[in-house]
Amino acid sequence: MSTGGSLVIGGCGFLGYHVVRHLLQDGNESLQPVHIFDLNTSNNRVDGVASYTQGAVSDGAAVKTLLDKLQPRVVFHMASPPASLPSHRKSKFHATNVVGTATLLSAAAESPSVRAFVYTSTVDVYADPPHNDSTENQPLWTDVYSGEGRRPPKMSEYCYTKTVADGLVRAANSDQLKTVVLRPGHVYGERHTQGLYEMLEAAKGPLVQLGSGKGKKETVLMEVASADNVAAGHVLAAKALLGDSSEGVAGEAFNLSDGSPVPFWHHVRVIWGVAKGKEALDKIWVLPPWLMIGVVFIAEWSFWALSLGTREPPTELTSASLSYCIESHSYSIDKARRLLCFAPVANHDEVLAESVRWELNRRGQPVQG
Repeated sequence: MSTGGSLVIGGCGFLGYHVVRHLLQDGNESLQPVHIFDLNTSNNRVDGVASYTQGAVSDGAAVKTLLDKLQPRVVFHMASPPASLPSHRKSKFHATNVVGTATLLSAAAESPSVRAFVYTSTVDVYADPPHNDSTENQPLWTDVYSGEGRRPPKMSEYCYTKTVADGLVRAANSDQLKTVVLRPGHVYGERHTQGLYEMLEAAKGPLVQLGSGKGKKETVLMEVASADNVAAGHVLAAKALLGDSSEGVAGEAFNLSDGSPVPFWHHVRVIWGVAKGKEALDKIWVLPPWLMIGVVFIAEWSFWALSLGTREPPTELTSASLSYCIESHSYSIDKARRLLCFAPVANHDEVLAESVRWELNRRGQPVQG
């Protein structure tokens, strides 16, 4: 088996699939061959991958054995439970995002072959939305929350554990192991299943949106990022770390996106238009945002009180989810453009519509638009 190249942790996931494809298509000798380590290696397999290994990132012995065997130069870490994981399973966030990341960093630092560590974070690490064209200097959740007591309402366990991991990776940067953190916006594209689930479920009944979405005051922006753009950013970051000069990149964080945020409800309408037909968009019920704010407030406090703080309402009834519907989340990618030579292509509507068609076909459901 060939040694060197890239090890993609979580390479059988949605974004992992696109990163692996870009690595193989790029053909850079320093990044070849490409190996994958994942909890489930049966999904999203790609021709040309040198090896697949099944396991958990929190298993230190397995990780060390694999690094000793493959001797990769670059480790890409993008493994994480989905943000919509039910609250009663939130321990999985800590196990993967915190323990798993710390385990990988320790093993990579001890490996004589690994020189670069690329971590897939998220713009959800930024505290207290709304955000408007925010840079990487925006305060993080770990800046406003110590990990003790009741969490800020807009901060989910996913957000918090990703923020902790984000900090661990940046702090681990050294001359021997150069690290970088990438913070994608809302990722979409072919093979995206989890992120479409809530929108497609909502399309089974009457279509409802919060606020008209018209006018400056009601326009809620969302930073979108096609999987192809984000994958290209990962390859650029790895090359920068392996290059002769990684100054300004190593130990840093970079926002990644299409560079063109879209109104949140426009994004949703593209999905619904494919799932139910464009004529259905003329029958959307528009509700005042305050109504859902009240529902979420009651749901969160009821779950908190009745479970003594151990349970949370379903993801769709949390402040973190509601924030995306009623508050802007947009971020600057100037730093990535300047230091990574990141040049995204913005083709949101077409790519999103095609990804919805792919998902509906996978489910065996009709495509209406």
